[in-house]
Amino acid sequence: MDKENFLLILSSSLNGVIWGANTIIIALYFKSLGLSPLLIGEILSGSIIISTFLSLLWGVLGDAYGRKKFFFVSRGLSTLSYFLLLFTPFAYLFTNQGYGLIASIIAEKSKDLDKDMAYRTSLNTLFSIIGSLLPVVLNYREIIISDFIIMVTTTLMLIPVRENYKGTRIISLKISSFKFLGKLSTEAIIGLGAGILLPMMSLWFNLKFGVSASSLSPIYALSEFSLAIGLLFSPYLGRLMGRIRAIFITHLIAIFILFLIPFSSDILVAGSLYVLRNTMMNLSSPLMSAFVMKAVREEERGRVNSMLQLLDAIPRSVGPSFTGYLFELGNLSVPFFITGTLYLIATLLFYYFFKDVKI
Repeated sequence: MDKENFLLILSSSLNGVIWGANTIIIALYFKSLGLSPLLIGEILSGSIIISTFLSLLWGVLGDAYGRKKFFFVSRGLSTLSYFLLLFTPFAYLFTNQGYGLIASIIAEKSKDLDKDMAYRTSLNTLFSIIGSLLPVVLNYREIIISDFIIMVTTTLMLIPVRENYKGTRIISLKISSFKFLGKLSTEAIIGLGAGILLPMMSLWFNLKFGVSASSLSPIYALSEFSLAIGLLFSPYLGRLMGRIRAIFITHLIAIFILFLIPFSSDILVAGSLYVLRNTMMNLSSPLMSAFVMKAVREEERGRVNSMLQLLDAIPRSVGPSFTGYLFELGNLSVPFFITGTLYLIATLLFYYFFKDVKI
């Protein structure tokens, strides 16, 4: 792996620290500020939809004029938003945007995309273990300050990376592989299911078992460690079973486990099931990323990445508010059944559409 690929993979992977920490603390941080579950859900919903539309903007501009410059613009806005999060919870609306740009640059430079995507995702997950453990030693505000420092550092790391792609010089939403994108609309169903449950999962653990962020840290850390190890084997799984079949089977196993979680009698059982579900559901994510990058033309990768995020994010943004409402009513089980059913529908449709595709 050359120096530029190493910097690209390391820079995007270090953000796993932010992901690992914020998955646990953001909903609980907002609760500590006195926000209701419904308002917490609405902020998380707003963050998903606003950040995704901004990512689409950066993706379109990146395809037209080169991705690196718009990576710096989007990352600068995200970094500023993490700083402002210390003063207002509404800054969270703008903290995540433009990440598809790095994937497009990696695809341009990679000689083995399956392997590079697996390294990137696995390393990201390993760093998320560190993030998952931060609530043990840092309070909410200290973690947000750490997020800000990591954003600055990972942005500066990409200054030496040269981009060969110069852009089409045409701003367009047109995508020649629109039929392919239409079949991937199953991501919208996945997004809706994920949005209903995952952003509010730490709050569910808190409401169900009365556990704190520091108590959840080992569970989330173990979950990310298990996933990181599994991700390293995803290229071999793809070669053994085929990309599409590997995605299909691992998702089915994860869905079955998801249906079991609300029946957990204690935090140990629930946490163990959560670890298994997270690993199986995300094990094949590098295969999916490589599949998409290989299926679309280079000059459309930014738009396709952003469109897929949009397909995922619009329905995903509805979820937290809906779940916040259910939690306020004291209903903690229904979100699992809704999410599992949506995942199952999406997985079956995905396999039907792509079972014969060889890429």
